[in-house]
Amino acid sequence: MDRIKKALDKSRTRKRQGDLPPAPLHVAAREDQAFEDIEYTQSRRVDVPQAALSEKRLIAGNRADPRATGFRILRTKVLQTMRENDWTSIAVTGPTSGIGKTLVAINLAISISREVNQTVLLVDADLRHPSIHQYFDFSPDFGLLDYLRGDAELKNLFVNPVFKRLVLIPGRGSTGESSELLSSPRMINLVKDLKNRYDSRIIVFDLPALLDTDDAMVFLPNVDSTLMVVEYGRSTHSEAQDSLRMLEGTNLIGTVLNKADEEVRDYH
Repeated sequence: MDRIKKALDKSRTRKRQGDLPPAPLHVAAREDQAFEDIEYTQSRRVDVPQAALSEKRLIAGNRADPRATGFRILRTKVLQTMRENDWTSIAVTGPTSGIGKTLVAINLAISISREVNQTVLLVDADLRHPSIHQYFDFSPDFGLLDYLRGDAELKNLFVNPVFKRLVLIPGRGSTGESSELLSSPRMINLVKDLKNRYDSRIIVFDLPALLDTDDAMVFLPNVDSTLMVVEYGRSTHSEAQDSLRMLEGTNLIGTVLNKADEEVRDYH
């Protein structure tokens, strides 16, 4: 935490452009090798051109982009911890909105999906401001909110973007009853079902910010682990400390310092 504190303090006087930290090219990843012929018979298929992915900063699947290496390193660290503990689900959150937590969640999910013998389900659990579908440039027919209200079946939610082993449950619409729905029996049973359905699946939940609403806190007991994102130049030391206190007992895997350069990069 000391290194994160120093980085956050330093950001008051110097802030650089860019969203993802550079990283050394030293992690070998087993990617682009399909372990089975996956056919999505019910999931909606969305094809997103590489140029559009890059424009939205979804770069984890592009080995030509040097920033993708940071996500391969993050993926390796996250999967090592999850496999050691037999965990299959992880929630991504942060102190406040607008710090890049959704972008980190998406790129992490993409990177995990490109490893051998691994499928990923990315769930947009921000019922107030869902945005994952915007990064993939499509309008969902149904979203998690529709399911929780009983207006859609689970099979109607799934969307397969351009990455073969990645499936999305997008968000659609908005509600002021988000915390009640996220803690409802229907949501709890959904998480249990998703966790038990496939042995090879990692589930990544993109949650709202910790300090904005109580949504993340009421939902976190349902997931195995947590990853916190803070932004260099924006998140304050007090916000990071308050968030870490709120995450005590949630199997916090680590903290990602977003928009940091080599000198202050820390995956804690």
